[in-house]
Amino acid sequence: MLVGDSLFNIIGMGLLFTIFWFAFYRYNLATQFLYKKGTAVLIFIYCVLYYVFTNIYGGHKVGYYRISELIYSQFLSMIMVNVLIWLQICLIDRRVIAVMPILLLTAADTVFIIFWSVWSTRRFRKRNDVRDMLVVCDDRLSAGIIDKINWYDYKFRIWEQISVSAGMEKILSMADKCEGIVLAEIDANIKKELVKYAFEKSIPVLIIPDVSEIVLKNAYTLNMCDMPVLICNRGELSLLDEFVKRLFDLVVSACVIALLWPIMLITAVIIKLGDGGPVMYKQERLTIHNRVFTLYKFRSMVVDAEKDGVARLAKNKDDRITPFGAFIRKIRIDELPQLFNVIKGDMSIVGPRPERPEIARQYEKAIPEFSYRLKVKAGLTGYAQVVGRYNTDPYDKLLWDLMYIQSYSFLLDIKLILMTIKILFIPESTQGVADGTTTAKGERSRRKESV
Repeated sequence: MLVGDSLFNIIGMGLLFTIFWFAFYRYNLATQFLYKKGTAVLIFIYCVLYYVFTNIYGGHKVGYYRISELIYSQFLSMIMVNVLIWLQICLIDRRVIAVMPILLLTAADTVFIIFWSVWSTRRFRKRNDVRDMLVVCDDRLSAGIIDKINWYDYKFRIWEQISVSAGMEKILSMADKCEGIVLAEIDANIKKELVKYAFEKSIPVLIIPDVSEIVLKNAYTLNMCDMPVLICNRGELSLLDEFVKRLFDLVVSACVIALLWPIMLITAVIIKLGDGGPVMYKQERLTIHNRVFTLYKFRSMVVDAEKDGVARLAKNKDDRITPFGAFIRKIRIDELPQLFNVIKGDMSIVGPRPERPEIARQYEKAIPEFSYRLKVKAGLTGYAQVVGRYNTDPYDKLLWDLMYIQSYSFLLDIKLILMTIKILFIPESTQGVADGTTTAKGERSRRKESV
């Protein structure tokens, strides 16, 4: 994505706001604050907010996101900014101002967003040839990983795949004919040689990381007697981070409960009237340091959904899910009672999703490092939820959760909460596990188990 294209998008949105500001608002405000410099400040704030939200939602990731996702990401960013700027003008003028101009601005913004997304993507395709990539892997690389790489066909495509068993000489001879290398779960020594080769040739290298590489990702450098040393943290939060995170959890949970209690009450009544069964579903889950706690959810399945005693995740089109249950699962209303878990201190707003002890034990047989996720409290949302799905492979969930733990900051929590809003309207994010399975264990996890 060129800076010029992003700048054009931000300036275009800012100009549209400026037009609607002068046409509908500026001369109709009771306050004189925004008649001179205040107007420039407000337009600047609008552009900055739009830039921030498009960065959070990936609205400028041309070449990585498809046109439909670019439009959706920018539309969501625009809605957030228009609501915030309307509230800001209301506060400045100390009254509720007309909302119709903002709705008209939203319509104009939508047209511009569609135009920009199509135009910038076509420009990207013309400017950038798709790179032919060589995948270097072991003999067990799954077709699923190849499919995921090929999904980003705007940037590169798989030209050839070769196993490390072919030998370094053969690998390098094939690498000379390609425009980039993908390293997928291979021996560390071979990976090191190929990274050096790609650096020397100035070609891109994509690395599918393992646990140790995720831990190293956020290491900091220490100068030890003129020798650079990488230091990895313990994967735990400092006392100050824990205090800030806990205070934030309490404030956000209390505010959301106070705001959404009517929805929670209506949901409870509908569930009770539906089949007369219990409103709440209680289940044992794991949180920090493998501590077991009772998780609360609105019941979305039939009573005694696991009467056979087998712990299992929901499947696609699971017949145990009630019609109303499917609805509240789709828009995450069933998760709202977990806010009381947050207040109790069992969970945090942001953190690794808590697994059931039985399922966690199954995952740990294939991935002993899976328990590393529990160096922090379990959470309502997190990296694995906003970038993955309900049925994401456990090994990939582990990597995303470790990335969160190693990169933790208060601002990252804010970012992930805002990103969660985006996935509420993406049906694939709640996709269940495959028929005939009880867990989300995918091909990557099974390969770990077979080693």
